[in-house]
Amino acid sequence: MELSDIVKHLSHSSLMCARIDTGYWWAKYYHKIYDAPSAAMPRGLAIEHGCAHFHNGGEFDDPVEEAEKDFARRTALGFDSDAKEREAANIAPMVEQYRTLWDGEPPEMVDYQRRVEVEVDGLSVPIIGYTDFEFEDSIWDLKTTTRMPSAIKYEHRHQGAIYQQTAGNRAIKFAYVTAKKAALYTLEDSTDDWKAVCQMALRLQKFIQQFDTPEDLTASVIPNYDTFYWSSPRTKEEGKRVYGF
Repeated sequence: MELSDIVKHLSHSSLMCARIDTGYWWAKYYHKIYDAPSAAMPRGLAIEHGCAHFHNGGEFDDPVEEAEKDFARRTALGFDSDAKEREAANIAPMVEQYRTLWDGEPPEMVDYQRRVEVEVDGLSVPIIGYTDFEFEDSIWDLKTTTRMPSAIKYEHRHQGAIYQQTAGNRAIKFAYVTAKKAALYTLEDSTDDWKAVCQMALRLQKFIQQFDTPEDLTASVIPNYDTFYWSSPRTKEEGKRVYGF
């Protein structure tokens, strides 16, 4: 088999999944088993939406209000009410914490959610990503979290290294925001991070090439049901159905 038979592209999140739990990666991308998203995911997207209005919204746009409306739309169906309430409470303080990262008038974005696509020698599919906020001198990626890291997280460095390939001389920055604080970190020298991204992609491709059929790979991989990817009981049941245990 070839990697391109299974996916049309790779991303930092799919490579992180393959690294942490190859069993779930295969279940997701071949068997089409998807874990139900938690309310934290639409919360993060809604805050990003609100912060985009902070930069490029109209005079009367309220970034918090825009974020709250976006969250309500994204969680209208299929989410636990208690989880929605908990995450909704984080929206206003997280948006306000993001605003503290800027002194004075915030700059306008020159691009938002731009698709980044990079070809790697020997890899049959491209590696892609989507930027958050692009400015003239930098690209910012917003991370909303309940625990503030003291530096850019390992997997986020890989994400930044992908962006760096098409950023030119612009800096790659990660803005981490909790309900109580915000921190901004600049990605320094991502050479080793990009090498890691390429190696993970090439090794995943080589792994898949060892098998003649999807059935052979399914019978050989070991799912790790302790990872967060299998947090939904329904997803775990689907995994047991596919793998037989």
